[in-house]
Amino acid sequence: MTRGPAKLLKPSTPGVRPEVATPLALLGLVTYLLLFGNAYYSPDTHLIINWAMLAGIVILCLLPIRRHPVQRFLVVLLSAYLSLRYIVWRGTETLIYTGPADFVGMSLLFGAEFYSIAIHIFGLFINCWPLRSPILPLPQDPDRLPTVDVFIPTYDEPDEIIRVTVTAALQMDYPEGKLQVYIMDDGGTADKRNHPAHGAEAWERHYRLRRMAQELGAHYLTREHNTHAKAGNINHALKATGGDIILVLDCDHVPTRDMLQNTVGHFLADEKLFLVQTPHFFINPTPVEKSLPVKHRLSFENDMFYRVIQPGLNNWNGSFFCGSAALLRRKCLLEVGGIAGQTITEDAETAVELHARGYNSVYIQHPMVCGLSPESYDDYVIQRTRWAQGMLQILLLSNPLFKRGLSLPQRICYANSCTFWMFGIARLIYFIAPASYLLFDLNIYNASLSLILTYAIPYLISIFFVMDYLYGEARQPFFSEIYESVQSMFLMPAVISVMLNPRKPAFKVTPKGQSMDSDFLNPNAAAFFLVLIVNIVALAATGPRWYYEPLYRDVTIITGFWCIYNTLIALISLGAFWERRQIRQFHRIDVDEPGSVYVPHANREFPCRLVNLSFTGLRIEFEGDVDVRQGENVLIRVKDSGGRPYEFKVTVRMRQQFGNRLSLGLEFVMDAATYRQAVQFVYGDSGRWARMWHHTNKLSEGLYLIGIFVIMGVRGLTMNALNLLRTLMAPPVRLMINARKALAHNTTKS
Repeated sequence: MTRGPAKLLKPSTPGVRPEVATPLALLGLVTYLLLFGNAYYSPDTHLIINWAMLAGIVILCLLPIRRHPVQRFLVVLLSAYLSLRYIVWRGTETLIYTGPADFVGMSLLFGAEFYSIAIHIFGLFINCWPLRSPILPLPQDPDRLPTVDVFIPTYDEPDEIIRVTVTAALQMDYPEGKLQVYIMDDGGTADKRNHPAHGAEAWERHYRLRRMAQELGAHYLTREHNTHAKAGNINHALKATGGDIILVLDCDHVPTRDMLQNTVGHFLADEKLFLVQTPHFFINPTPVEKSLPVKHRLSFENDMFYRVIQPGLNNWNGSFFCGSAALLRRKCLLEVGGIAGQTITEDAETAVELHARGYNSVYIQHPMVCGLSPESYDDYVIQRTRWAQGMLQILLLSNPLFKRGLSLPQRICYANSCTFWMFGIARLIYFIAPASYLLFDLNIYNASLSLILTYAIPYLISIFFVMDYLYGEARQPFFSEIYESVQSMFLMPAVISVMLNPRKPAFKVTPKGQSMDSDFLNPNAAAFFLVLIVNIVALAATGPRWYYEPLYRDVTIITGFWCIYNTLIALISLGAFWERRQIRQFHRIDVDEPGSVYVPHANREFPCRLVNLSFTGLRIEFEGDVDVRQGENVLIRVKDSGGRPYEFKVTVRMRQQFGNRLSLGLEFVMDAATYRQAVQFVYGDSGRWARMWHHTNKLSEGLYLIGIFVIMGVRGLTMNALNLLRTLMAPPVRLMINARKALAHNTTKS
């Protein structure tokens, strides 16, 4: 076990750093002066100022020194100015009452814009200067280390997924006797075992997991009832265990060998620390990413939150518990009665309460678990709906803006995290707003083209550059539009239901490790067919309106382009709804690592490159030909990022020759020892995850991927239009066929 000297430990310093606090104070002052000090300038002066601000943003965003503090501060300042200037103009000069129907549409659109700008301003504040907490080394004396209990809650996940995670947890680098691992089975509770219909299945699961725990050297826990879902499961385990620190892992979140080495030091450095959160890193794509028919690693959603937003929250001591891949101090949890259970996002709710009591949190931006994203859109909907409803529950039932004990920055951080999930309502308004004018003549945006060029266009262009500047390292340009649009239709009714009854939502487990045996267009795409049709019809009305209503040509042009944009987004969303075939239980991970193969019959060792690997095997490539036969057993020798050597006996299952390059598909010859070694090599190397995680996005690549989505959307539209046409034509065609048969029969009879 590698430990650093104890003297290197330093107290953690959560909260706002002095070099950030001063610029933020200036930001508020300067923005106020710029915003209201020029309120009485002429429109021409505003045109010059706004476009000059936009030019400044573009220049700053394109400079090669992209992460300099002064540069970042200026980008935030200019973006805040353009956003606030726009919304003040909208609120003071464009909201003109022209009738009750117009007023409703105008108010809804302005509300959506106000919400979007508020979320943008919150984002600027949170990400003005992210804090990346260092890894603190552990002391040399193991007696100074706290005891750690690893909680692995499970409900109905496959046994093999649980086995891999437990095996990896038991192999973490930590002193013997200070680490205990617990399988917390909520699928084998007494209530479930006594169920008249499914009791036998629960008993079988209960015995299987208990045997697994005994075999591996872990502990098995279950309880009487399934009350409060995951929160109740963890709270039950808190009463049955006694470790100083709790590491919570979802049963598909496999930890790396060095996870405790990289995290526990912060608890020794800060007695007020209640949480060390680490990234959720996924080795399989989400349904949106999987729908791309290209070989590419895309984890835009999780990358953006864990690579950009969490470090921003960390600066304000606002990084919160995300349910897994996190360590918590037991005595802090016991002080608040354990994991909270009032909402279905019990993790964030618990963090709010502990932050309000003056405890600190730290976020370490280094991936030390690998997990599984939802495989299908139905599972994806369950997960995102739970997040959206739970965070909105926190806002309604325990509003962090008024929570006593939270600092002002923490209030803003939590308010942003809660209100963000209302984007589905705003998205729907944006989808139908231009059509409401072109088709129903609702005056919802009273502004001339010159005023839009003065205020709206600089603001909209600046958003693109600033989003790329702040989040571009983790998300391709335009992909925020895709993700939010895809989720908007099914999140909107879920969010509205919480607003009507905040206590109604119930916790639903996200299925993991599932498979699909064919490609298909998910039925959730139906809403986007409607959006597409409405905007295409509205677009068709643009020409006649422009010709017959010359006084309103400015608005017609603007709404026409808006319809084109909505049509494009709807097409992209349709393309993203393709469900891709998935038959593997263990996903392959693309790598590029050196290794060597020993061939017994030739008594020679050949250098090779690892191309991909999974828990069941790997694929390697050679330059030139090698005398290796399919079905033969060979030895593969590899090293992890830390130089730790591994040797596996493997069987050659596939042999392919590509010119002078030979590719071999190898399968591990599994026994108990090989199983543990395979878990450690495939999942235990955090350096491999870090290399994969810190990828760089390119604008050209993002545009290419968006083009693929458009093509897939057109394909989906065409296929479903043909299916609809066949459905509509079936009755008359059938009637004609029957009539012809009857006529032929009568003719023959005559």
